[in-house]
Amino acid sequence: MFLLVVRRGEFEEWTMRIVNEKLRLIAALAAAISAGGASAADLPSTKAAPAPPPAPVFSWQGAYIGAYAGALLGEGTFTYFRETPLRGAGFVGGGTLGYNWQWTPTIVLGLEADFGYRGAINAETGGFNTPSPTDTGVFGTFRGRAGYAFTPKWIVYGTAGFAYGTDFAPTGFTSSLPVTFGQLSTGTTVRAGWTAGAGFEYAWSDKISVKGEYLYTQLADSGVSYSTNFGAVPLNVKSAGHIVRGGLNYHFTTPAAPTVAPIVTK
Repeated sequence: MFLLVVRRGEFEEWTMRIVNEKLRLIAALAAAISAGGASAADLPSTKAAPAPPPAPVFSWQGAYIGAYAGALLGEGTFTYFRETPLRGAGFVGGGTLGYNWQWTPTIVLGLEADFGYRGAINAETGGFNTPSPTDTGVFGTFRGRAGYAFTPKWIVYGTAGFAYGTDFAPTGFTSSLPVTFGQLSTGTTVRAGWTAGAGFEYAWSDKISVKGEYLYTQLADSGVSYSTNFGAVPLNVKSAGHIVRGGLNYHFTTPAAPTVAPIVTK
């Protein structure tokens, strides 16, 4: 039997040495873990770059100005004992001012005003009467428009509203029965009336559009006077006609910004 005697001071020293070794081991492990995390943080991210934003959405919303040109086919009448059709063609052209509201992606509402020049209208011989061509004059409208966008840049629309213009009074006439020679003595007047029609419009770009349009227009009847070989003769003129025209518009619009969902990160 052996008897092991350990002094108290030696035991405490041995215990402290073991504890210190354990602490150094723990500190070394913590340093290694920290260095590994820092190295991983320095590596480049593999997260995909965000997708580019979608292109701005085209919108018809806003004001515009433009110009138009076309032809007016008369459908009026000149009455001297009997009605004589005024069915000749004349040039029309002028300027346009309007505003569109993009009510929905497919519904476009608007207001449009135009003012322009109307050329002389030749009349056809009817029965015994042969009217002379009319004077030149003015023509304009103020209308509402309701359109349907069957693609973002194509719309078809209906339109109707107020019209005004120089009446279709011939500058003179002759009649074979009775034999009469007449010259307009009261001059032409501007008459109010109405107009209605339809058209289409295509947005060539965000700023430029082209259109084609048909309008039927009727002005209030005119009482005019002619100096004839029988003296002053009061007559009635009906001013109406079909207008076919094309136009070019410049739009003061800014494309609507697309709606982009927010990116949520964790």
